[in-house]
Amino acid sequence: MDRVTDAISIEAAELRDLIVDDKQEQRFDVSRRIFQDPEIFELEIERIFETNWVYLAHESQLPNEHDYFSTQIGRQPVVVTRAADGKINAFINACSHRGSQLTMTKRGNKPTFMCPYHGWVYDSEGTCIDVNDHANGHYPEYFDNTNHNLRKLGQVGVYRGFIFGSIVEDVEPLETWLGDASVFIDMFVDKSPDGLEVLKGGVHYTTTSNWKLQLENPDGYHFFPVHTGYIALAARRDDGPKEALKTIDVSQMKDLPGAVYDLGHGHGTAWAWMPNGEDRPLAQSREYLEQKFDKEKADWLIDCVRFQLLFPNLWLMDQSSTTLRVMHPVAVDKTRVEVYCIAPKGEPAEARALRLRQFEDFLGPAGLATPDDQVVMESCQRGFQGKAVQWQQGYARGNAAVIDGPDEEARKMGLDPAVSGRGDSEVGAQAPLRRWRELMGQID
Repeated sequence: MDRVTDAISIEAAELRDLIVDDKQEQRFDVSRRIFQDPEIFELEIERIFETNWVYLAHESQLPNEHDYFSTQIGRQPVVVTRAADGKINAFINACSHRGSQLTMTKRGNKPTFMCPYHGWVYDSEGTCIDVNDHANGHYPEYFDNTNHNLRKLGQVGVYRGFIFGSIVEDVEPLETWLGDASVFIDMFVDKSPDGLEVLKGGVHYTTTSNWKLQLENPDGYHFFPVHTGYIALAARRDDGPKEALKTIDVSQMKDLPGAVYDLGHGHGTAWAWMPNGEDRPLAQSREYLEQKFDKEKADWLIDCVRFQLLFPNLWLMDQSSTTLRVMHPVAVDKTRVEVYCIAPKGEPAEARALRLRQFEDFLGPAGLATPDDQVVMESCQRGFQGKAVQWQQGYARGNAAVIDGPDEEARKMGLDPAVSGRGDSEVGAQAPLRRWRELMGQID
């Protein structure tokens, strides 16, 4: 057999039946099997990750020629490089000779990669420039006529500094795939005349839960049951010294407007007004943003929290600090997560310090949110072992108030979502699963 999935007998119709999307009954049901079936996971790797656009890195993580950044698509190791001419390249991180990874470090700078096994050498464009001791190797003619270069990805694309790749060549244009999700990327990038940069360091962890649970996590519904510690501490800080670290005032936030959207292609977004925008780092640039745009858009950029999912593996989050959350599937019940703080280039030093403190406070490994979220997701994964229960009941909240197409706020932003829902609804969790059903249920 050429592929793991050659041994898998699940038919497309059976996969489609695992998600019920019935608009007439306002019903969206999901079988728990999609979170705990190893055969389904193997199909996901092939049909979702290895045949579509996937987020790889941000250009600021490779600012100089010969910089590199290692990542993965599904379970395939990938290295992204910036060549001497500034071009972004991406290759399978495996030597053509015996398959050893060329680098096992996350990032660095080197004009060439030497395989640690037999010493073959490649440049930052993926060209094999030296087969070690070739002159004495007695290689046959067919070998010398073989392409020894690294296997390039089928497509690499960059949008506003965000780098995406596809293992296969036959994918739709990047901007078509992004669709209206590009509007929210633009909002992030336009905060600064010099764009964005990923700050040094990051948080990496492995969670014993299915990767799709990460796609559902940034919803307004779970916040008050899960993050009680954060809510209590925030209240104490409000009553404490003026210099105490301030974050989102969630005590009032639940009564303010918000919405979630299905933007197509699995991309979903959520936003909500927050009552204390002046406590955010960007508030120090309010005058600049009002001059660059207008007061309405400046208020939108500063006084709203936003979550943008780029299916299948990136959350771009503007909440307590600004964050990239990248998800890598490892096994049906294991996911590796990378979290980075991303910020406007050239922001005032005081704002940068505040952004980092808010990142550590809420999103770090000892923060007030990340451990809470991972605990409940791992609890869900253990609960899925109760196979006597087939169907989730977790996607109906807000369905009776859903709007086909854009709501008023979406129209103001120039968005044309397939579905608009209330801010505390579960409509946002439907967007990636709707795309899952489409990709996984393709005709065999």
